[in-house]
Amino acid sequence: MSVTIEGATVPRTRALSPNWLVLAVALGVFFAADDQTFVVTVLPSMIEGIGLPQDEFYRAAWIVNGYLLGYTVAMPLMGRVADVFGHARIYILSILIFMAGSAWVAMSPNLEMLIVARSFQAIGGGAVVPVAMAIVADIFPPERRAMGIAAMAAASEAGGLFGPLWGGSLVQVIGWRGLFWINLPMCFPIAVAVYMLARDRTRQRVPIDLLGGMFLAVGLTALTIALTDDPIEPRPLYFTLPLYAGAAAAGAAFVLREQLTRVPMVALNIFRSLPVAAGHVTNVLVGGGLIVAMASVPLFTNVVLGDSPLQGGLNLMRMTVMLPIGALLGGILSGWLGFHRTTAAGMTMCGAGFLLMSTWPADVGQWHMTLPLLLAGLGFGVVIAPIGTAVVNAVGEHQRATVSALLQVARLIGMLVGIALLTSRGLGRFYERAAGIALDDPAYRRLVTEFEVTTFSETFVVTALVCFFAVLPALWLGRGLARRLTWREIWPLS
Repeated sequence: MSVTIEGATVPRTRALSPNWLVLAVALGVFFAADDQTFVVTVLPSMIEGIGLPQDEFYRAAWIVNGYLLGYTVAMPLMGRVADVFGHARIYILSILIFMAGSAWVAMSPNLEMLIVARSFQAIGGGAVVPVAMAIVADIFPPERRAMGIAAMAAASEAGGLFGPLWGGSLVQVIGWRGLFWINLPMCFPIAVAVYMLARDRTRQRVPIDLLGGMFLAVGLTALTIALTDDPIEPRPLYFTLPLYAGAAAAGAAFVLREQLTRVPMVALNIFRSLPVAAGHVTNVLVGGGLIVAMASVPLFTNVVLGDSPLQGGLNLMRMTVMLPIGALLGGILSGWLGFHRTTAAGMTMCGAGFLLMSTWPADVGQWHMTLPLLLAGLGFGVVIAPIGTAVVNAVGEHQRATVSALLQVARLIGMLVGIALLTSRGLGRFYERAAGIALDDPAYRRLVTEFEVTTFSETFVVTALVCFFAVLPALWLGRGLARRLTWREIWPLS
């Protein structure tokens, strides 16, 4: 049996309707995102469990960075593999790699093995989101895609929000190794469900550009390492500059390779499409703004307000809880306002939220803190579906997973750049101001607090300007199918 989507006759999924398939792939996205964030809360237990000496605690950061590196590098290549071999097949493979990586992490006896295992686990976890977006684009017609992609985004953001609660509550019961072992019984039914519900199209008879993939992987690896520096003890400049040079050289080699090879890994001509180019530029700016909020809100809580790290996390949740809600709202609004207006509205909300954050005093009240965070969180959620759908709609069927992966990489690069600028420029400005205060000054504490508040205020204002600037590329995303949709068209599981 077949259905016609965008003028092409394609095999139908085995399911009576696509609803159960959407639910299955969304659960995979949820668990991959959950694993990405729960590790932060169990990091002390992991350090203790592998017997890492106290004077080497700084190396434990690579338990997180290793996953980020594998996640970033694997996404484009896995996206291309999915476009060639079939989205459902590679989604299942990604879940199995994620499970195998989880078991490897659980059995790791030392830090080195743990970092390698986390990097391997990230290959599966990193592929899940873009391949899920491609599956949704395959099974839904254009007028329903935005809501389907919104459901994937909501699952991802909800998983990230739930992760710390999940890890913090279970680590005392089953230990940190148990948290990784439990991924196996939770994820295996998802792989089985997708196998039963989805039927891929026949694979393409085309080669995969492994050399181009290698250049891209080397470039992203060098860039990620260069941007993830220690703000307290930064590496020497003579080590960092070659990393940036290596990233630039590998990037140039990748572009040249893709232009010369007969079957490129990434057809660079897709960026001639305004929605594709605008979507990637906008997503870089979204990532930069989002990471500033995620890093600055807990820091403001701890440094200025003098509250505990737990309270910093709870304050940040006022923003992150709105991300999945905003993602679903963005799917609805995309069908009414179009991709460009919905994204512009979301970035305007983010900018307004940061401007309100810039007015936080040293004794900020609860409502004064909460409203800007709710507004910014809603805005960051709203933009996910229209950006993703506009980009996916602008490419062919056999490029959807690849371009979805590149879109996720763009957001990650924006986050890496954002955190690098925050630690170098933001903290640098504070240290410059604080250096002029004499330690025996009776107003020392008050002046330091004033400088802290001023530094955060400037950071929030600059981030607000970045969000407002993101409205410009967002306007090139296009209208899409802007019209009033029925409830059945709006909600993919109806």
